[in-house]
Amino acid sequence: MQEQKKNRYHDSAVSEMIGSVMLISVVVIAVAIIGVVLTSQPLPQKIPALDAIISSNGNDTIRIYHNGGDALLRQEMTILVDGVDTTSNFTIRGSGWTSWSPGESLDYISGSLPGKVQILFLGGSSQTVLVSTDFTGGMPTFVPTAIPTPGEEIGR
Repeated sequence: MQEQKKNRYHDSAVSEMIGSVMLISVVVIAVAIIGVVLTSQPLPQKIPALDAIISSNGNDTIRIYHNGGDALLRQEMTILVDGVDTTSNFTIRGSGWTSWSPGESLDYISGSLPGKVQILFLGGSSQTVLVSTDFTGGMPTFVPTAIPTPGEEIGR
């Protein structure tokens, strides 16, 4: 009789131990899966800061002055004039360009005063509007400001 009691206590201890090991295994696997999901996310895209002033002589010339921020390569941006890509028509001091740095102006003779001019940043599979100016009411009064990088506090 006493031997039966002894075996019964051993059996219950083994099943409790198996249950504890299984519970710990499930928790460890869940934490590992969550860790893989969180660490496998791609880094956010860095959008360049650009302070550009888009102006016109009132007739047919568009000038975009790079007032500060990051230098941009021609292949990573698009300049839309009334929705049409005219990036290749812009020049720096009358000649072609591959890079646009602070202090430089892009010029384009459009033939008439455009309605809207936008500078888009092409990054990965998305496009981001960096600067946009609307000429429909005449000369723009808008002076663009730098777009802060994600995570940067405004007003510093």
